[in-house]
Amino acid sequence: MHGWTPLIVVHAVAATLAMVLGAVNLFRRRRGDLPHRVIGRTWIGAMYLTAFSSFGIQELRPGRFSWIHALSVLTIVTLTLGLWHARRGQVAAHAGNMIGSYLGLIGAFIGVVAVPSRLIPQAFQHNWLGMAAITALIVGVGLAFVAVVTRLLGGHVARAADGDAVGRPVVPRT
Repeated sequence: MHGWTPLIVVHAVAATLAMVLGAVNLFRRRRGDLPHRVIGRTWIGAMYLTAFSSFGIQELRPGRFSWIHALSVLTIVTLTLGLWHARRGQVAAHAGNMIGSYLGLIGAFIGVVAVPSRLIPQAFQHNWLGMAAITALIVGVGLAFVAVVTRLLGGHVARAADGDAVGRPVVPRT
């Protein structure tokens, strides 16, 4: 088992934060409002950081990429497509890409914790209280961020440059 490096810590923290923020945006009732966009952009940043940082982690095949890195490429593509669709007002395509990216993140998490020899299960076995505290801290920071964003921006509907809250063209009132 390899130890914790700064890159692995950044990767794990970004992935944990992305799990929290992604769940919040998936289960919020309002979509297209400013909190959804701010939380979503932060989630995308955490997801990109998670995906790109994975290329520096080569523990499964030292010095070489593994099949897991192909999933990182897929994640980068689906996130980028999701952003593109959101900018174009294609809500269903945007949602499909973002939900798919989130489900991929959850699948990767299950893959990491299901293998007892991996770093996170080993860390929990050796120091479950410390790891639980660190995890709770990351989740707490994510939820505090959501609370601040929804409190400060909750009543505001984000408007596209020439469209309504979800990017559809606004018909001028006469």
